[in-house]
Amino acid sequence: MTQLSEIMSPTLITVETRASLRQAQRLLDQYKIRHLFVMDGKRLVGIVTDRDLRRAAPSSKSPLTTHEREEFMDELKVVEVMSRKLITASPTTTVREAAKAMVHEKIGCLPVVDGHTLVGIVTETDLLEILVRREESS
Repeated sequence: MTQLSEIMSPTLITVETRASLRQAQRLLDQYKIRHLFVMDGKRLVGIVTDRDLRRAAPSSKSPLTTHEREEFMDELKVVEVMSRKLITASPTTTVREAAKAMVHEKIGCLPVVDGHTLVGIVTETDLLEILVRREESS
């Protein structure tokens, strides 16, 4: 059985709780990712997604000016919109167990933690890549 340690990405893009939504959006855009782990020092306390940011942002059809929308995104902090419900996995969790958890919880990624330390991320794309590779090799 394949374990998450074999497929997880150890490259972690994180943001502090006091970061603004605009800072978070810049990171998502810069790294072309959809999930940011929210940290309080070295402790994982939440996750914020591109969807969370879109929901929190004022609509372009709102009466706010562009400057006022930007100001709003600078003032609102990720801690105010992040998900605090964290479903995590360990490096020894199997791919099958991870996939079941992600389907059951309807989530797009799993933070991989070793004890209390964040060590990686596994996304639905990672799991689909495994499926494609297995199908191509059979």
